[in-house]
Amino acid sequence: MDVLSSAGILALLLFFVFLLANFPISISLGLAGVVVFAYNHIAPFTTLPQIFSGAIDSFTLLAIPLFIVAGNMIAQTGLATRLVYLAQFMLGRVPGGLAITVIVAGAFLGALSGSNVAAIAALGFMIGAMQKAGYPLGFSCATVAAGCTFGVVIPPSINLILYGVISNSSIPALFAAGIGPGLILAVVLCAYIFFVAKKRKFPIAEIERTGKEFRRALKDAFWGLMAPVIILGGIYGGIFTATEAAAVAVVYVFIIDRFVYRQIRLKDYPYLMLQSGITTGVVMLILAMASILSFILMIDGTAMQVRDWLLAASGGSAVIMLLLVNFILFFAGAFLDPVSAIFLLVPLLLPAVQAVGVDTIHFGAIMTTNLSMAHITPPIGLALYLASQIAGIRFTQAAKAVVPFVICEMFALMIITYFPGFTLFFVNLLT
Repeated sequence: MDVLSSAGILALLLFFVFLLANFPISISLGLAGVVVFAYNHIAPFTTLPQIFSGAIDSFTLLAIPLFIVAGNMIAQTGLATRLVYLAQFMLGRVPGGLAITVIVAGAFLGALSGSNVAAIAALGFMIGAMQKAGYPLGFSCATVAAGCTFGVVIPPSINLILYGVISNSSIPALFAAGIGPGLILAVVLCAYIFFVAKKRKFPIAEIERTGKEFRRALKDAFWGLMAPVIILGGIYGGIFTATEAAAVAVVYVFIIDRFVYRQIRLKDYPYLMLQSGITTGVVMLILAMASILSFILMIDGTAMQVRDWLLAASGGSAVIMLLLVNFILFFAGAFLDPVSAIFLLVPLLLPAVQAVGVDTIHFGAIMTTNLSMAHITPPIGLALYLASQIAGIRFTQAAKAVVPFVICEMFALMIITYFPGFTLFFVNLLT
């Protein structure tokens, strides 16, 4: 195939060239799209504003900035400390209990905020706590980074919302599909920590374990534990939509902080909103710029070419198809953030997996779980980078320590991929 005559292939190549030249992802997406748009005369330039606005003009996408605000609020309420204490009270005597506590707390924070960055901000203090308790620093850093990958899998998940908008799938069904993968990830990571802790004789935390202390810990964490119950219960009870649930999350966190925790001062909210606005702006800019590339890929027929190539390479086998798709997603996640990867790859890969009979909701769970590893895999690995900065160690040291956790998540991914019952059970149960 002549690369210059294929607008889709040329756009993808230019995108990676700009990315390797150290351009920001949004600028790389936009430049590649606009250059090919002009060079191949895809359409009049007056259509570009329509493509931009069409990509982000969605009521469902309004949930993203709202969940970002809720996540940033949660990070400042001290809720993470209360959840960690409750989990430590229940798991402290288990080998590796402090590290397992991080995984459990990360899963709860993921269910509260839908954001990995918010979870890192809230759980970063556990790196120092684990080191002080006698855990190796690299292991502590890797544990916190891995514990914060749940935010894009367990509902409410920003990435599941984005996948649902692009694939025209039910958001409540996708939220239900994220429960099983989240539980599998948690069980696999906790099992790994348990066996490593026993083998390497990691210290067991000594805390006061009385009925009175347990009731106090449960009382402190109660309002945080109720958040996912209210949010998801409202969605599946038909009380409000996923977007409305995001607004409920913001109001709920505001109320429990003002009247229970009292950690966020009123004068802190302007800065909190500014930070949330910056994060939202980055996400929306990526979506708008990626929409040009997606438009080119669809108009040029590249998506159908990719489908035909994958069908030929897999021989029509769903097993081989899913293996190939998981490899593509893992490779893309090493260089792209999940938001960009979802916007670019859903139109390319979804027709191929649908052609071999893979359920669209199941594939959403597979894709979201796979791309959750992008937060801890070099060279991007945002969660791993932030954790290494908090720990004060080199990124290369953190990358080496996180390898076993990546392997564990890949094992969990294979279970999620080839045993769809774990994913679709909650879909059928809740929807």
